[in-house]
Amino acid sequence: MRGWLESGNTVAAFWTSANPALRLRLGDIISPRWSMRLLLRRHAIPAVSVPRLRDWAGAEAAIAALGVDTLITCMTTMIVPTRLLDLFGGRAVNLHPSLLPAYRGPSPLLGALLDGNADVHAGATVHVLSAGIDEGPIVAQLPVPHEAAAGVYATWLAQHAAACRLLARVALPAYLEGATVARPQVGGFYRKVTQDGEIGPHLALREVERMLDAAGTSYGIAVPLAWRRPASVRRVRRLLGPPTGESPRLSTLSVTLDLADARVVLVRNTALQRARDRSLLVRELQRLDQE
Repeated sequence: MRGWLESGNTVAAFWTSANPALRLRLGDIISPRWSMRLLLRRHAIPAVSVPRLRDWAGAEAAIAALGVDTLITCMTTMIVPTRLLDLFGGRAVNLHPSLLPAYRGPSPLLGALLDGNADVHAGATVHVLSAGIDEGPIVAQLPVPHEAAAGVYATWLAQHAAACRLLARVALPAYLEGATVARPQVGGFYRKVTQDGEIGPHLALREVERMLDAAGTSYGIAVPLAWRRPASVRRVRRLLGPPTGESPRLSTLSVTLDLADARVVLVRNTALQRARDRSLLVRELQRLDQE
């Protein structure tokens, strides 16, 4: 949104499926130029919580009342139905965190990490929205290889944000003004990480170590537990020996469980660690602003 506004455009409303209370947080204070809350406030843009668009009978009327000519979605899991896309023609676009047509779908970052493709297919793409998920013609792309972030996930996220900002500021207005033409996608594939991100007795220690080395800091790798939500894990702390047949054991900082060939202690992603990673993300965004 910031890139779009920097190009001289306006925003009539910010629609979200989440609660748009938008209270100030520490990151907003440390890096105010990257704060959605402050951006909305500064430009007097209303934040509106909306239902699923495909179920919302009043969506067309709400769009008509805004008097807008462009729809921009950004890394959202909400599918825009064809009846709404038809209102905008080719002016309904999406920002997606991969180099399409690779890694369509909801898991482009984690999928690329787990597949070992984060230096090949990682990036940001702005494309025309279509009936197929992430299948519309490509307007422009920027690569964001994982190696350029030195393997630090928070830095990688910040670089994706900077790439999206640049696309929205330069490439998207050029397309909408007719200076460039979107090109159809050829080939590609869809990726959704479900059980691929779960650790349990079906995996050997070496595979678990590979998964956590690749994506442990992404918060996308977890141990399923029968009595509560999955526990997000970060790395292997200790090898205890062969499997014991005992159930997983959860503590404040770790999870102990059987793998196919070992019983291990895994370090959890705690609330404190999450706060540290968010602080790193904010600092990276702040640094990118100074370049």
